[in-house]
Amino acid sequence: MGRDGHEVLLSCWWAGLVLLVVGVPAISLALTKFARRGTEVQGTVTEVLLIRRRNEAATLLPVVRFTDAASEREVIGSPSCGRVPLAGWPGQPITVRYLPGFPEKFQAGPQSSVFDAALTSLLVMTLGSVALVLTRWTDPDAIATSAVLGASGVALCAAILLTRHADRSEQCTALREKGVVSYGRIVGSLVVDGGGNDAHRFHPVLAFTCAGGEEVTGVDLHTVSCQSYPLDGGPVPVRHLPENPLLFAVDASLRPKPSTGGPAARMIGLVTVLACCGVLIMVGANLGHLGHR
Repeated sequence: MGRDGHEVLLSCWWAGLVLLVVGVPAISLALTKFARRGTEVQGTVTEVLLIRRRNEAATLLPVVRFTDAASEREVIGSPSCGRVPLAGWPGQPITVRYLPGFPEKFQAGPQSSVFDAALTSLLVMTLGSVALVLTRWTDPDAIATSAVLGASGVALCAAILLTRHADRSEQCTALREKGVVSYGRIVGSLVVDGGGNDAHRFHPVLAFTCAGGEEVTGVDLHTVSCQSYPLDGGPVPVRHLPENPLLFAVDASLRPKPSTGGPAARMIGLVTVLACCGVLIMVGANLGHLGHR
């Protein structure tokens, strides 16, 4: 490789490093803007709108009413940013966050936290480490940095996936053991594009009366196939927790699954993954020293 080519690769490497140093904090600040600077008040869901699209897919849009703490003005609208809640009922209390002076643009329910920003930042750093290798594949230091960042990313992602799997399993267990059954109806389907006809996920939109008498409308995220629930408009058994009607699922989708070993097996798997990633980090950290000998 000529001198000019080496200078171009070196410039690309420095550009990628600057983007990482500047981009990671910028993403973190943007994701946590409402959590850091937003005003938090209590609002009330006035209604849950079911919006149908041309392809017969549906989505939910809650309408929230709250009072601006500064101007004492009542605001009625739907969340315009962040994660939109996929279940609710008229009269449901809900937490609202908005930036001072802009109450019309608000978030509702649990939103991005510092932990979410850390995961996104780590993803950016991992992608950036791959770019470092592509631009400086002969530099041991660049390869070592990429190995360390990549292994750290794999370790953290594995821990998050195992934790989320454990949380979903605990929710299903709680529904099976403590949930009560009431009958509702399917009012639509929320389609999540999976990139292909066989990879789409079909979540039923259910309307049912919970044990407390509230008329709940929401998306069953536990059911992912349209073959798991009837489409004839008949009554559907819905199992939900009496103390938290937002945790529900079609009763047929909660059949016990083969045991995967329980929490002990998941902990062993997590420790194994972390140990393998630790070995990769040590190897990556030593590559730089070996390259300079």
